[in-house]
Amino acid sequence: MSCFVLLITDLTTMRREIEQYARGVRLVARPPHQLAREDWNRAALVLIDAQAAPILRARPHELPPRDAVMLLADPEDQDEPDLYRHALALGAAHLVTVPDGSGVLRKQISMLVERPALMVAVLDPDPSGEVGTASTASLALAGTAAGEHLGLIDARPTRLDLHRAIQRARHDPPAADSGSLRTLFVIDSQPPPEDAVREAMTDLARRHAVTLLHLDPHQADTLATLGGVDLIIVPVRARSVTAPATRSVVAAACRATPHVHVHVIGDAADTDVVAAVAAGIGAGYPSMTGGGPADMPHESPDVDAQLGDTNHHRRLWEVVARYRPRTSHPA
Repeated sequence: MSCFVLLITDLTTMRREIEQYARGVRLVARPPHQLAREDWNRAALVLIDAQAAPILRARPHELPPRDAVMLLADPEDQDEPDLYRHALALGAAHLVTVPDGSGVLRKQISMLVERPALMVAVLDPDPSGEVGTASTASLALAGTAAGEHLGLIDARPTRLDLHRAIQRARHDPPAADSGSLRTLFVIDSQPPPEDAVREAMTDLARRHAVTLLHLDPHQADTLATLGGVDLIIVPVRARSVTAPATRSVVAAACRATPHVHVHVIGDAADTDVVAAVAAGIGAGYPSMTGGGPADMPHESPDVDAQLGDTNHHRRLWEVVARYRPRTSHPA
């Protein structure tokens, strides 16, 4: 596509940070001393590193006024008064802290993309991670059955192997228009480092309409990874919907992205899923659904029921469809 996002910075760390948000659109990085007026005029969106702002303002010839300019700041510098002077002088419509304000940044960039890619993280608060594994498998199966082209990153080793969960689950065959699934799995008992996950996210997002990430919310690196995520799904057993661990994960997710959805799984015949959803709403959870698949006679009945219930797969996929960015065409 002809449109591009211009990032003005001489910091490698800033460029790497912004790359994860610029999925589906070309990112052009220029040091402030080497900025050409043509790039400034032609870019669909201009992102200016706050450290580069004084250099731009000191140019012998002022840059012409233009729309769609954002000033990017480090969270530690957001109270610095010069930031607002720089923003006004350069015509910035937004002052965004990175990565804290990544949701705003990602939304602005996604508006430029002809078919925005969607990055979905699944965070299971339970230490076992089994419900999260089953939910990720269910999403993958439902997406391919709907003819979607998906990427999947499994960065959370659990007792329930995600690959085997996908293989053993009963699910509808892919649609005639050929859904596909490309998977990247962990190969040992330790989660991969943050840089490896981010690199995989960028790679898969360039090739697939939707990328699923199965992450451990209790790993320190996970919070840093969530800045590039569009939607976070927190699957939880009904009995744990307002447990401290769940509340903590939901709160952290809400700080990372405005789109957080809690999905309640019934794990026993007498579980009141409706009451669990109501409790979550009362706890301030922003978006919720519940599912109570019939129990099955296995060690983990709720997990087996998830994997075997194609209707539940589709209901979970509807959550992804609800938050999918609308297709838009740049002017």
